[in-house]
Amino acid sequence: MHALRGFLCLLACVACAAGIRPFRRARDPLASCDRRDDKSSRACDRCCGDKSLRGGEARDCPGYESLRERNWCGNVEFGAAAFAEPTTHEELQATLRDAGAPIRVVGRGHSFSPVAECSGGTLVSLAKLNRVLDFVAPTEERVGSVTIEGGCTYTEVINFLGTRGALKNLPSCPQFAVAGAIATGTHGSGRKIQNLAAQVSMLEFTLKDGTRTYDRATTPELLEGARVHLGTLGVVSKLTLDVVPYYDVAAYRYDDVPLDDAIEALPELFEACDSLSVWTSGFGRGPGAGLAWMTFRHFEPFWAGAEAAAPPHARPAATERGYLQETPMRRYLTDPDDPKYFKPTTRGPWSTTLALTIDDDLKETSMRETDIQCEFFVPLEHAKAAVRAVAAVASAWDFSAPHSSEGGGAKGLVDAFEFRCVQGDGAWLSPCPVDSLGLHTSFNADPARRDEVLAGVAALEAALAPFGVRAHWGKLSAATPAATAESYGD
Repeated sequence: MHALRGFLCLLACVACAAGIRPFRRARDPLASCDRRDDKSSRACDRCCGDKSLRGGEARDCPGYESLRERNWCGNVEFGAAAFAEPTTHEELQATLRDAGAPIRVVGRGHSFSPVAECSGGTLVSLAKLNRVLDFVAPTEERVGSVTIEGGCTYTEVINFLGTRGALKNLPSCPQFAVAGAIATGTHGSGRKIQNLAAQVSMLEFTLKDGTRTYDRATTPELLEGARVHLGTLGVVSKLTLDVVPYYDVAAYRYDDVPLDDAIEALPELFEACDSLSVWTSGFGRGPGAGLAWMTFRHFEPFWAGAEAAAPPHARPAATERGYLQETPMRRYLTDPDDPKYFKPTTRGPWSTTLALTIDDDLKETSMRETDIQCEFFVPLEHAKAAVRAVAAVASAWDFSAPHSSEGGGAKGLVDAFEFRCVQGDGAWLSPCPVDSLGLHTSFNADPARRDEVLAGVAALEAALAPFGVRAHWGKLSAATPAATAESYGD
């Protein structure tokens, strides 16, 4: 056990230095599966059939047309000498056996670190390994499950489940492949909600000479260690997710909240709802200077039980000088030429209310608008001081206009910061070993400002160092391998 833990930590450091981080894999919705009323379904490829095996990485979602050459925002050129797109597990294993090194898996390209380059090597897409293999419906007494191939995205899982069940949480962009999101410790938000990898009950890794499987029933400690794995244990060919009964989400968005009021309410503000996002474009210069906006989400019902649920919504005191936003707004990163809208204050399905880039008809919205991101985690107890430290660093930066119903406006160095809470978990390489505040930054993806972005990332990470900072594995970081190893200890 200790040997595997040490091996994973060593590989994490190698990943920082030499490049073994996965890219999220690509697919689009399993729109062909309409069996919403089924209580249970085994071997679900029987109902979806080969209809799920369509297209390439883009899967008809604008913004993903160049994923064989570069990542989504264009800051990483892959440089692969060969490309493989297996359609069966046997073809995947043959690819791993015969392909030239280094081998990397490409998906939707939402990892921003250059360590995913594979110059002269082989780029592998699991775009055609995206079937749902098994489904066990949840009940009030029992968590269900869905078993998928390694190329499935959250959008596909959402479409497959319909009203038969739900996932416990989602990333902001369900375009992400599930395997890539869990490998990097990607998360949503919630005081009592762990990162997305905690929903995994089984992982199957494929190697050139066989497979290795970890599951909750027979190897619970090894699964705990392997859930956040950075792609270092093999290619995820199959995984199983927990499924809970279907639920709605009631969302309340408050705009033009004085930034100081929001900061002063941390971290207690996260207790006011089941899932909270605090956004700001107001640390420096720009039209949103000094202001924040917040979305409070209540799961109805909360899958963790009534005793774990936040109290019914009551307007938090921190929002009193803002206003409840009820005007339809553009979805995040929506195409300016074909904008999609959502209701910021609403009650709706868990999927479209938690996610930012999926429309009400469960179709992915355009990803032609890009950003480039970093995110750092600190123990939640340091939330207020950490945000103040970030504010000091960003006070001289120029910011884009806040996200609104109008959209557009001049682009600054930073589009926005987002602050979220993640419950701690026991994955050996989890960036959130304790209840943590995630401090996310969406930078301008314009290559002309790339040097400013990288300098900004380094400044933010340095400012957060006194609080025991850890970086998101899939986003930009200035930390050295030695510093990363020290932050994870033994």
